[in-house]
Amino acid sequence: MSKNSEVGRIAFAGLVGTTSQYFGFFSYALAAVLVFPDIFFPGSDTATASLTAFASIGVAFVMRPLGALVFGHFGDRYGRRSVLVVSLLMMAAATFPIGLLPEYASIGVAAPVLLVLLRVAQGAALGGEGMGAVVLAVEHAPPRRRGLYSAFPGVGASLGALLANAVFLALSTEMPPEQFQSWGWRVPFLFSLALAAIAVFVRMSISETPVFTSAMAREERLRIPIVEVVRREPRALLLSVGAMVVGNVLYFVTQIFALSYGTTTLGISEDTMLVATLSSIGVQSVVGFASAVFSDRLGRRRLCIAGAVLCALWAAPLVWLLRTRTPWMIVLGFCVSMLVYAIYSGPLSAYLAGVFETHFRFTAVALVFNTGVMAGGALAPMVSDRLVALTGSAWSVAGFVVATAVLSLGSLSRLSEFYPEHLGPQETAGEDDPPPLAARRSSARNDVRPTRSTRSATEGARPEKD
Repeated sequence: MSKNSEVGRIAFAGLVGTTSQYFGFFSYALAAVLVFPDIFFPGSDTATASLTAFASIGVAFVMRPLGALVFGHFGDRYGRRSVLVVSLLMMAAATFPIGLLPEYASIGVAAPVLLVLLRVAQGAALGGEGMGAVVLAVEHAPPRRRGLYSAFPGVGASLGALLANAVFLALSTEMPPEQFQSWGWRVPFLFSLALAAIAVFVRMSISETPVFTSAMAREERLRIPIVEVVRREPRALLLSVGAMVVGNVLYFVTQIFALSYGTTTLGISEDTMLVATLSSIGVQSVVGFASAVFSDRLGRRRLCIAGAVLCALWAAPLVWLLRTRTPWMIVLGFCVSMLVYAIYSGPLSAYLAGVFETHFRFTAVALVFNTGVMAGGALAPMVSDRLVALTGSAWSVAGFVVATAVLSLGSLSRLSEFYPEHLGPQETAGEDDPPPLAARRSSARNDVRPTRSTRSATEGARPEKD
């Protein structure tokens, strides 16, 4: 197989795998906002039903760190590719049955119980996928191309959300409301099975990463990777989680809370809100990809810090634009919100993947990613909803976003951007890699991050940007 063919296959595998996973995951979130309060959580007032539906969204985020630990453990011991295939199968097994689940009116309380259990399984599956796909891509990437390779799983996540919103928008606009409420909402969940089949086939066609294969050949397999992560890198773990919070808060405030607040409180039509969501995710896909690619030249931490600052600055304008109830201004608010989020999140995956060693990289970055999403994303809609209820104003949500931006900026300022030039000894430098730096590191174990005692001695050789 030619090098270009392998590169394309790896990129496509990262793209289609995360597209499939996030399509199922976001289909649930949209249905929970638009449909589930009426058909799975009836008998309550509107506010209580919405809060219960938000809570059912949140249970998946609680499960994501647990899924990250399980899938990360096996990914660091037995291989990245095979574990990611299992996560795809698990997501399909959790998403497809939702489309067949009877309503509360048919089987009573068993309906919401089964729905929440399937959502728990979705969360565990996505816990293995999230940063696992990035690890697979980055470990295949040549030096100074890690941002490019890491961009494809990120775009896949955006495409999954985009496709979910597009399908729901098409169904809700083309079908009578009673048909959409009765059976139309089930179509995306049934369609997810076809996406999963394609994703599994593509992912099975790629090879294991060279750096992991090399580590296994040297018999450098850890018995319990998470123990080594906590023992050797506790500071990096905490700072990495903190760095992720603001982006997840802004994302879910925009895509989940604002969608519900706009339709239920402000009386904005569902079609307008879905168009805003759809447009903004398209912007996110393009800008996120560009931001990840440019991070290979500009430096990842620099772009992440700029994006976090922009997230804080945009929080108040987003609330103001939403409150105008003007369709084009709402679309503008959503699009700019996802633009600043994409500047921040585009480089973040490759940034965090470079912080940890090969032997526990899957475990560490999956745990960081999913804990950050749980801390920022799972709580954001519920906290925002409660803030509005307590204060009577959506401006309190803007303050919430700013507070999380301060936390993430503090974490980013203290999280080192030092990376080994190569993620593994079997990796060969590309034509545009600087030979002097490669020569200076030739005798070092390139997949191991230097300790505090050795870092000062190599400070002069460390790259300014990854």
